[in-house]
Amino acid sequence: MGQDLPISLLPELTAITQNAEFAVAQGGTTYRVKNENIITNRLWGSFISTVSQYVVSTTTAYSMSAATQTSGNGVIVSADTRFVVASAGTYNLQFSCQMESTGGGSTQTMDIWLAINGNNVANSNTQLAVNSNNGRNVAAWNFVEPLNAGDYMELKFRVSDVRLGFAYQGTQSSPTRPAIPSVIVTLTQV
Repeated sequence: MGQDLPISLLPELTAITQNAEFAVAQGGTTYRVKNENIITNRLWGSFISTVSQYVVSTTTAYSMSAATQTSGNGVIVSADTRFVVASAGTYNLQFSCQMESTGGGSTQTMDIWLAINGNNVANSNTQLAVNSNNGRNVAAWNFVEPLNAGDYMELKFRVSDVRLGFAYQGTQSSPTRPAIPSVIVTLTQV
């Protein structure tokens, strides 16, 4: 049989296949453990935008910005809008955004959808309506998608009126309240 090596000299396992099994010794007994019973260090990232976001065209698709990373492990933001994963896996992207109309006399609409690596994801669009004249709504939902290492997700949007966008609000008093990011994004491996 093979030579017994101390753990420090064994080759490092850098990727686990779907059907992998492992031998684990505990309390004098060796057990066979299947890959699906192992919890690994999942990747995640949390991001916010501390600026209001408005656009200049109703016929252009834009990407939501959440350029400030508040915490994370293996997920980063690139170009202020691309949420990039370091390892392959299935990921849950959750977001919320504070939509605001700064004026106008009729209902305004915004479409929000998901893109992966710059490509729109089929059947991911939702259209929301906001009352004009400083009306605010919150859009919040999530997408679960398989990704490869280096892939990125983006939240895309378009508006029917350039006075509709995402509002940032600083801290407030009486009582003291935290700031309201215009966009909040979390991306977690599931």
